Parts: sequence; C-alpha cells; structure tokens
Amino acid sequence: MAMLAFCQAIVFVVCSGMSEASTLSGQSVLDTKITLNEEGQRFKKVLGLIEQQANVRFIYSPSSIDPKQKVTIRAKEQRLDQILKNLFQPISVDYSVIDNRILLKTVSREESATDLPETELQSVVPAPDRTVRGKVSDEKGEALPGVNILVKGTMQGTISGSDGTYSVVVPDENAELIFSFVGYLTQEVSVGNRTNIEISLKVDQKSLEEVVVIGYGSQSRGDISSAIASLSVSDKKIAELPITGPEQVLQGRLSGVNVTQNAGTPGGRSTVRIRGASSITGGNDPLYVIDGVPINTGSYSSASGGAVAENPLSSLSPGDIESMEVLKDAAAAAIYGSRASNGVILVTTKRGKAGTPRINFNTYYGVQKETKRLSLLDGPGWGELVNEARTNVNMPIYFERPDTLATTDWQDVIFRSAAIQSYDLSVSGGSEKTQFMVSGNYYGQEGVVIGSGYKRGNVRINLDQTINSRLSAGLNLTLSRSKTDRIDAGTNTGIVSAAIIKSPAIPLYRKDGTLNPEDPYIATSNNPAIMAREITNYAFNNRVIGNTFLSLEIIHGLTLRSSIGIDYMGLDEVLFIPPNNLTYEGRSTNGSGTNSLTQDRGWINENTLNYSASLANKHRFNVLLGYSQQESHMSRTTASGTNFALESISTLESASVRNSSSGGSSWGLASYFSRLNYTFDNRLNIAASFRVDGSSRFSRNNKYGTFPSLSASYRVDKMEFMEAVSWLDDAKIRASWGRTGNQEIGNFTSRGLSRGGFNYLGLSGLAPVQLENPNLTWETTEQTNAGVDLRFFGNRLNFTFDYYIKKTHGLLLEVLLPTSSGYASSVQNVGNVQNKGVELQLGSTNIAGKDFSWRTDFNIAFNRNKVTSLPDGDDRPLGFNGYASVLKVGYPLGTLFGWKILRVNPETGNYDFEDVDGNGNNPYPSTSTDNTVLASAQPKFTGGMTNTLTYKNFDAGIFMHFVYGNTIFNHPKYSYGRMHTWFNSFTDAKDRWRKPGDETWLHRAAWGDPTRNGSVSDRVHEDGSFLKIKSINLGYTVKADKLKQIGVQNLRIYVVGQNLFTFTKYTGFDPEVNSYGNDAQFGFDMNAYPQIKSYTLGLNIGF
Repeated sequence: MAMLAFCQAIVFVVCSGMSEASTLSGQSVLDTKITLNEEGQRFKKVLGLIEQQANVRFIYSPSSIDPKQKVTIRAKEQRLDQILKNLFQPISVDYSVIDNRILLKTVSREESATDLPETELQSVVPAPDRTVRGKVSDEKGEALPGVNILVKGTMQGTISGSDGTYSVVVPDENAELIFSFVGYLTQEVSVGNRTNIEISLKVDQKSLEEVVVIGYGSQSRGDISSAIASLSVSDKKIAELPITGPEQVLQGRLSGVNVTQNAGTPGGRSTVRIRGASSITGGNDPLYVIDGVPINTGSYSSASGGAVAENPLSSLSPGDIESMEVLKDAAAAAIYGSRASNGVILVTTKRGKAGTPRINFNTYYGVQKETKRLSLLDGPGWGELVNEARTNVNMPIYFERPDTLATTDWQDVIFRSAAIQSYDLSVSGGSEKTQFMVSGNYYGQEGVVIGSGYKRGNVRINLDQTINSRLSAGLNLTLSRSKTDRIDAGTNTGIVSAAIIKSPAIPLYRKDGTLNPEDPYIATSNNPAIMAREITNYAFNNRVIGNTFLSLEIIHGLTLRSSIGIDYMGLDEVLFIPPNNLTYEGRSTNGSGTNSLTQDRGWINENTLNYSASLANKHRFNVLLGYSQQESHMSRTTASGTNFALESISTLESASVRNSSSGGSSWGLASYFSRLNYTFDNRLNIAASFRVDGSSRFSRNNKYGTFPSLSASYRVDKMEFMEAVSWLDDAKIRASWGRTGNQEIGNFTSRGLSRGGFNYLGLSGLAPVQLENPNLTWETTEQTNAGVDLRFFGNRLNFTFDYYIKKTHGLLLEVLLPTSSGYASSVQNVGNVQNKGVELQLGSTNIAGKDFSWRTDFNIAFNRNKVTSLPDGDDRPLGFNGYASVLKVGYPLGTLFGWKILRVNPETGNYDFEDVDGNGNNPYPSTSTDNTVLASAQPKFTGGMTNTLTYKNFDAGIFMHFVYGNTIFNHPKYSYGRMHTWFNSFTDAKDRWRKPGDETWLHRAAWGDPTRNGSVSDRVHEDGSFLKIKSINLGYTVKADKLKQIGVQNLRIYVVGQNLFTFTKYTGFDPEVNSYGNDAQFGFDMNAYPQIKSYTLGLNIGF
C-alpha cells in the first residue's frame, strides 16, 4: 500500500493544477522550442528533461509504457511537436495535449507510422458534441485525483481533479470511456445516453509492491530477505488513540515485539523488547531512529519522589507518524552495528505532497478511570486482625471494640475521574519543487491519582526542496516541551502504597474540617491527600530532534547524500516539601527541596553514496557506502537544601542547609558501513552488509568492532511450474545471519577512574574508585533467522512465519576481586544469554463487499530465554531483599527465587517450607540455602488480534492483546499481606489460619512475624497471564456534497474505548507491570501506579 500511495502522490503532483502552472494552450505548448542531445537514455529521464525545458507534464501508465526503455533523441532549438513525433513513433506511442499536460498511450505500429496532420496537432480536442461529467473514486469511496479518462479510439481525454471530478467531450452515445490510474485496474465504460458517469476503480493487486523503510534507504517488500515488521500508523488510526507514546501502538500488533506499559503513570514509558532480552546490565531497549536520526533513550531523572524514565518517543505526536518499521533480525539491523543487538525501530513521519494546501484537524476529549481497585479490609476487619496478630504472640489486644471502628476508603481518596484531551492541527502541500508539512499538537492528561498529570506541546516541520534535476534538500524538525506533575508511586512511601497500608480507621479530616495529618499507628505514614496537595514535584522536558540533508545525483543511478542531525534534551526537575507538620518529611527536615537541570546535546553527521543499476532487465544491483560520526555530551547540576524558612518560599536560597553537585559525561562513535543488494529476475534476492564501529566507550585494545550480515530470499511463486497455481499470489522463503553489538555499558566503564570528595583536614582529595580493564569489549549478538512469506487468493490472506536463534556473548558483569587488589569488583565480559523462538503473523480479508468489509490480523510469538554462562557458574541473587530473583545458568532472566511453601501447618498456622538444603530446619527457614527457583516472569507466548469492519460510512475495530505463562511478584501482598504490623491488609486475610485444626492456604497473623511466614516465597507469586480488550473504536464518516461546497473535504466522528476489559487471575491492580524496568528483575509489581481505562469522543476534519 505504501507504493500505491507513493504512485498516487506522484500522479497527483503531475496532474494537479498548481498556482504557478502555465495555462498554455495545446498549440502554444507544441510551439515551444527546446534542445536535447541524449543517446541510449532512459525514456523516463528524457521526459523529465522535456518537462523542465517546455514546462509541460507527461501522464502515462508505466504498465503500458516502459519508463526504463532506452531511447535516443537529438534536437537543437526544435519545436516540441516535431521532437515528440521523432521520439514516440519508433516506440509506438501517441499523445494528446490538454493545457500543459501531455497524455501518452500506446498504439499499433500501423497507427504510429502514420504522420499526424499539422492541423490535428493544433487542435487536439475535436469540436464538442456532448459532455459527460462524473466522479472517480476508490473502493472506499475516496476521491481519486489524476485519473486518466480517454475516449476510446480518439485522442480526446481529460484528468480527474483533486476532488475526483471530471468533464470530458464525447462524439456520440456509442462512445466508450477508458479510466486508467497507476495501481488500479483499467475500466472501460459505455456512455450510452448518460451525461453523468461515476466510477469506482479497484486496486490492481498485482501492481501492489509495498515499499519498506530499511536502514539508510527503502526497499520493495518483495525484495526483502530479512525479518522486518511494518506498521502503517495511519491505517491503525493511531492519532485517535488516547496514548502518550507511539510505541504503545506496537503492543500486540507485531509478532516478536513485546511491549509492556510499566505503569499507568501519565507520560511514563513502556518496556519494548524485540525477540527477548539479550543483556543483563547493558540495556535491552531497541535503537530508535526518527527520520534518520538515532535518538538517545533512557532515564535522565535525578530528583527523587515520582521520577519516571522518559518516553523516548513522547516528543512526537502520534498523528505525525506515517509508519514504523521494526528491524527484528541481525541481517536487517546489522547496518546499525554496535547499537542494534536489541533490534531497531525506524519511525517515518508524514511529509507534504504537491498540490493544493490541505488542512487537517483532529481532536478528542475523554475521561479516564483506574482499571481496578484492590479489595482491602474495612475498619472493623482491620482492628480484628491487629488484635489477633498481637494475641498470637502473647501481646495484649489494642482495640476493645474493633467492631466500632470507622472506615476511610483511602483508595477513594486518591483515585479520581480524570480528563484526557488532544488537539492536532496540520497543514501540508506545496508545488512541484517544494513540499511542506507543518503540524502542532497539544496533549493533556490528568492522572487518575490526585496530584499527577502530564502536558505536552510540540511542533513538527518537514520540508522537501527540489533545487534542480540533480540536487535536492530537506529538513525534518521536532520541537517539544512537556510538563509532568509527579507523585511518588512505585515505592513503599509513595501515595499509592499509603492508600493501601494506611489504617482505614483513621479519618480523612479533623473535626475542624482540615485534612488530618496524624497517624497514631505508623509515624512515617502520610495522609495521601496531604501528599498530593502539599508536595511540589514536577519536571519540564524540552526536546529538539531534527536533521537537514542534501542529495546530489552525480550520474544516473549514483546519489550522494549528506545529513546533519541533532538530538537535544533539557530536563528541569523541582521537588519541594514545605516546612510544616503535615508530612513526615516536612516534620523531620523542616522542609526539603531539590532542583536539578540535566542536558544532553547530541549531533550526528552521516554521508552515504548509493548506486542502483540493472542489466538485461534481469539483474538489479544496489550498493551503499557510508560514513557516520556521532557524539553526545551530557551535563547535570543538582542542588538541594533543608530547613526552609517559610512554606511560601520554595527557592533553595531560603534553606539554611544547602548542598550542590555537578557532573558530566560524553561519548562518541565513528562508523563505516556498506551494503550490497542483488536481485535476479525478480525472484532471487541476496543482501550483505558490513559495518565497523569505533566507540569511545571501549578500551584501547578493543576500540573497534565489526558487524557483518548476510541474507537471501527466493520467490517460489516466480518459478514456471507455479504459474498454473492461480490462488497463490506470493511465496517467498528467507534465511539470514548477522552479528550486532551493544555499547550501552556506561561511558567510562573500561577506564581506570578516580573520584573527588576524599578530603583530609580541609584539603580536597582524589582516590581511585575503578580498576582499568583494557580488554573490555562489546556485548556481541549473533542471530540466525529462517522465514516464509505467503499470500493467497488475491492477497486476501497473508502469512508470515519466522524461526530464530539469538546468542549473546561477552555479557558485561561485575566480577569480585581479591581484597588485596584494593577494589571490590571489576566489569568483565563473562556471561552469555540465548533467545530462540518462533513468530507467526496472519492477515485475512474475510469479507470485501461494496458496502461491508471485515479484516482480521492476528499474531503470536513464542520466545525462550535462558542464561547459558555466568562467572564460575555461580548464581547471582537479585531483586527485592537481594534474593527475590536470581541469575542462574540454564534459567531465563526474570527467574523468581525464594522459599517454596508445602502447606499451612494446621496445628501451628505457620508455613511448612521445602527443606532444600536437607538440614531439617523446619517448619520455617532460617538461611538462604533453602531458597529455590520458583517461577519465571518470562511469558510463554504473547500476541494480539485486531478485527476491522466497515459498513457504508461506518467503521469499527476491536483490538485484543494477550500474554500467557508469566509470573508476577506481588510486592504489595508481600509487604502488606503478612498480617504482622499496623499495615492494612487484603480481604483474603479473612481466609487466614485462626485456631489449631484449621485447614487453609494462608498463614496465621503474628505481630512481628517471628516465624517468618511473610518471607519471600511463592505466597506472593501470581499468574500474570491476561487477555485485554485493549481498544474498541467506532467511527462515522460524513460524505456530503454540501460540505465540500464550503471547503470540507472529509469529516469523521469517532469514539474510542481504551483498556476496557482485562481477564486475568492476578489480584494486583493490573498484570501489565514492570516496576524495575529491567530484565534481570523483570516481573515485579512494586506498588505501581495503576493502569487506566478511558473513553474518548473525537472529531477529524480536513479542508
């Protein structure tokens, strides 16, 4: 479809009546004198030269007239009509002239040999007899501009306008009209006695060849020999979805791409994993490239209390994105070398097209709610639990009458219905030589937790300029500014955890109506409403991403392109807790504040030389050579203070105790890369690439890394014996191998470092803090892939299957050193990880009727991850309390560790744990030697399904996302479900053991937990599988001629429900969670900000 859209744009550019276009008559056009001297030149190139000199535009169908055929023409100051005669007769082409547009068609040899009379050339269109009018549209009813309409057997004709309408003169009722357009089936219609003929053209499936964006270029889908997944964002109506980052639309829509929204925090990021995690400490995020600019990702936050990792795509409005390509295997990604071991996501934004300027406005407004609330004890239930826990350890009860305790629903205090809104305005258009796209967006999201929110404004500018026939230039620029109102969530002291643990017996307000700051049970616990009101915590993020480029066609087929790109990020953070008695922090510090400014300034210069050629119409070559240089400089200044004078003055100068620090870091990358693509007879495709990266992050002994790849594909459907198989449209087999790297290790990990701050007697001092490792090198990933692509029944059914093995060597891990070295540890290349799996993508057009259509897209992926090597084969406990998860050879990243429960002892009410070490230490564990592997946070499979339906002017869609086989560590249940202190607990505490002889699954309540029933065990492990109805949308497109009379080209009204239903056994807020945001400790729910559901009403209008 991308190729079809491209062809439509080209034809529209050629056919549209631009403001500067000449209105010459057919005669004056043919009188124009031009000079040509071309021998053995491509037909298309010669036409382009004529267009430049004569100010004309040629219209023809490449399927009828070969644009690559070689022609020879020599003329000096010769009239155009004579030149066209000499040019067209030898290749059996005839033409007609309408204004400054020349329509070409093929004729028989006999017709071509007959000279046209001069008088006929001077009057191309015969005298009118009758006029036929109408409109040309596609199968969806959308207007088609630039369609050729010819009267059969004559040279009379016209072209449909920008709104698809046309008017043509015919001789009589026996006339027939021929409608032809690139990418559509040609139709012939008899005129009869009609004066109005409306026609709908059908897509020519055989002519469709989707163009896919690849690293440093593009390629037709049929020539692809590696694993690349594509998503046409405009097709998915992403601009209408109430989401912060465009990466969220990838979730569940592309096989092998697992997207987990870490929490429901406004402006928060998602964890994106392509074919599993390949690193333990080096980072597993893919490389994001926006319009050719690789951008920096990661968390730059330094202020505490609610800081969230920045979303790498939040600077882009979803409505600005045209497509997203995911380079999944190493053969596709190796062209990016040392940054590609986790895959690459290429983002292409929308560009302007020549024609009348178009204005589009899209807006939606809606309401959000938390997807779920936890079931907690009320006041009497909590009081009874506290008394029982004390009684079971021989302590006196605390409440004489727990049944009289009041109940405050703290979840009701912190949760609210929150607004979400978006306004997106774009203007696009241009001339033959200049095209532009300018857009602006405002996005506002109140948080469903009080005190939180996110606002973003951004501007996008894309310009394309054709300077002459060989030279062109362009600009891509994004300016963005956002503000995040933060709250402390995802920690034990945050507002969400406060709503869970705080006693329901404590009133929200004092008797005087003011918020109640007192907690007689937990001194450090704050009133969540006071936390949201009193604490100032926000961040401003300014982002600039853009590049400018120059492209020169040196000779035919050889193009030099040079670009300079920037990526600037400025993060300004402010945290202030006023000096009052309303919060624990305010009381203990008499007020505290932190201000931080972080800047990251990156630039990149890339230069490529691309050569394309073909031989004997069977051999096609494309060669790419390139050089790239990139640098990034980060600086941070942080200041903090305590003991503030007044609540109303939050600036640090009012603090009596102040501290400050500053620091910075930088890195650079110099690269050489190349690629060769070869295609034989449109059936055999071979591709090879090679990249050399030199990184400042690595040691002098391993400064450079090499990253080769090789892939091949064969189109079985092109074989002669397959020609009789009419139901098979495409059958391609693929195989690839490649090597990629991971340089995300920190900027100075290989170097010996010293640090300041080691002062003595008032004198500043330095001390060594890191041992040099001159042999430190890249984490290297080698991946082998095999795949099959099939299309059936006129492209109504498509199928893609891939199998891969991805092995990562030389993982960077801390290795303990002897104490005699003076250092605790050193980073070394000592670990290995493997991922292998299968992926299936299926698309089906179930019904394709005139009024009703139904399409289904389904994908599923199975990935198996495991650690294959660790230093000395030793286990590495990680996670909460240092042992809730473990790195273990033969097990996946995210392996959950702890004590295995056998039962609740009916006599004691304590757990009987499995005695792993065999020392008989039961009924409760006393050492970590009883820890064992309990479960994995890695899912067994992930996927999604989308159903899209249309009925006349209505459209609807339902998208489902599923994850199966993963386990979640439920930290709230671990901390607050132990029934051992003043914390409130969940209603399943009612199932606890109460007296000897009770048969139950939950241990006894015991103050202080003396028998360690609350230890890390499978008590807090829960099935994280889920099926989500991720979105449901319904739209109506208004089609009325009266709207077009007032300039409205399209009008659509829609409603969207996002994250509506979740089917799961998980008892926490939501099974879609990843609090730590990494893979070694994957699957932890640390009191995360709840996920949200929303309902929005939107309007899309175009002029």
